[in-house]
Amino acid sequence: MARSIKGKLFLLSACVLIVAVSCQQNTTESVKQTFVSQTNDDEIPAQYIEISNKCRYTGEKITEDIFTLDNLLPESTEYTLDKYDHGYFIIGYSTRHKQPGYSAWLLTRKMVQNRNVKRENTFREDSSLRCCMAYNYDYNRSGYDRGHMCPNGDMTWSKQASKETFLLSNICPQIKKLNQGQWNDLEVLTRAWATKNDSLLVIAGPVFDCNKGHIGRSKVTVPCAFYKIIIDISYPKCKAIAFIMDNAPVKQGLFSYATDINTVEKRTGLKFFPHHVNLPIVKQMKSSLDTLSWK
Repeated sequence: MARSIKGKLFLLSACVLIVAVSCQQNTTESVKQTFVSQTNDDEIPAQYIEISNKCRYTGEKITEDIFTLDNLLPESTEYTLDKYDHGYFIIGYSTRHKQPGYSAWLLTRKMVQNRNVKRENTFREDSSLRCCMAYNYDYNRSGYDRGHMCPNGDMTWSKQASKETFLLSNICPQIKKLNQGQWNDLEVLTRAWATKNDSLLVIAGPVFDCNKGHIGRSKVTVPCAFYKIIIDISYPKCKAIAFIMDNAPVKQGLFSYATDINTVEKRTGLKFFPHHVNLPIVKQMKSSLDTLSWK
């Protein structure tokens, strides 16, 4: 009798072990499939796009979606900008200055939280440009960094998106102490705001109203300053903030360089939301500066 019970217990233990191993294999396979589906670089995954076009200022009724990336893209009154869509960000390229007049992109919480791609400094020419491109040799021994406008740190959720940021059409000559100092700090802060607020529209570029000469055989213009505009498009209320920093070592706190969008327009000759300039909600957003709402 005792032997019979022991035999049954042995068979029961064996069955439990087999089921456990089978469950573990199924779980592992499920995790692998989930990981593969989350790291597909063919396009921006739908779950990363969390735009809420329900932004409202109190008392303002909007009958159409105003705060979108396409509506934000500026027109220039100073120089020609050719639009190139790189899938993960859009640039307005200046053939005169051999760099972007702007780079614009969507930044969401999940993009920031899913940073899983290591940085690779694959700076290279943009073969999609029709003419007048910058080359790596223009920057070599120039005394200037290759400064990202759309930062690599915002696109490390996707291998292809990360790679695209190193196109020289997204790069401007920046003083090293700015590129690796307060400009980098602003990039980090922007990602923190995306995590906090859910969805941002971001646009950044150079200021050419007091240029500092040129570099390289291609005569790449050295801007005197840089701007960055961040717009929180998350429900229930939009807010915006802009920054302008000289292309020089800057040491003050980030909010010392905060300004409104109208000031950026005056310095750059760009017109943001060019097809909605007369809407009261756009006028208010472009003229206001409320740093407390961002702190």
